[in-house]
Amino acid sequence: MAKEIERAGIPVVLITALISIAERVGANRIFKAEGRFHHPLGDLDMTSEAEFQWRTDLLRAASRMLTQQVDGPTVEQLIA
Repeated sequence: MAKEIERAGIPVVLITALISIAERVGANRIFKAEGRFHHPLGDLDMTSEAEFQWRTDLLRAASRMLTQQVDGPTVEQLIA
């Protein structure tokens, strides 16, 4: 779906723990999440306050990709 939305001229960032699948389906902006594959934006080992801050940082980093020009699959991740 990300590929089709981009084709319409709207930049998309796919946040996932499954990078190889995102590349195979042709997503251009891929943000590697460190969470479990079925819950990439969560970490059950964190306190709720720490998890909220981590999610905020992750989403800010991922949203910066929206302004980047890419020529194919580009993978970034949150650097602690």
